[in-house]
Amino acid sequence: TGCFGGQVSYDLADLRPAHYNGNITDYHFDAMVDLFKTSASHMGVEQGGMYDALILLNRSRADITTGCAVRMELAKKKNQLEGADQLFQRLGGLEGMMAIMDRQFECIERDKRLNMFFEGTKMQAIKRSVTDYLIMTLGGPSDYIGRPLAEAHAVLQITDYHFDCFMQDLQRAMRDVGSDGETVDEATVVLELIRKKVLQVHYGK
Repeated sequence: TGCFGGQVSYDLADLRPAHYNGNITDYHFDAMVDLFKTSASHMGVEQGGMYDALILLNRSRADITTGCAVRMELAKKKNQLEGADQLFQRLGGLEGMMAIMDRQFECIERDKRLNMFFEGTKMQAIKRSVTDYLIMTLGGPSDYIGRPLAEAHAVLQITDYHFDCFMQDLQRAMRDVGSDGETVDEATVVLELIRKKVLQVHYGK
């Protein structure tokens, strides 16, 4: 409420540190703004008031997204300097990756945002394929022989939202098996590069 001139119950100095580890990007901030606009429209907020509110909201963008941007840039530079193989080893090598993927698919099975894409008799085959691809992408030895990502995901109705959900589950899985925050950030940077391949059909619509 303080943002719009109401009672101030939040110290603005806390905004940036509170969101530093939140993995919030401009995409997520824009999604929040879209929801705000939809809600305001349903409440009958006039266009002029909406415009002023969006200006005020966007003033907080940097404080909310900077933490993620800084962490991802630091992780990117470390990957460039040390190479992907060091990341794979810090994730625990093959044994560590298998533990991460076991935990990842446990999370997916309970994740109602995603589990509809992983149901059926081919679940184990999908898990093996995803595991092999991520091992390869994160710098490890892999026998991935599956289809190109764009082709494999072409028939699925997936968007950035679903990719983000998958990444959230994967980040949780890495933390749950003992990966530190820096390692999770570095893996996130590497895997972010496959977003456009997975969503190629979606982006082409």
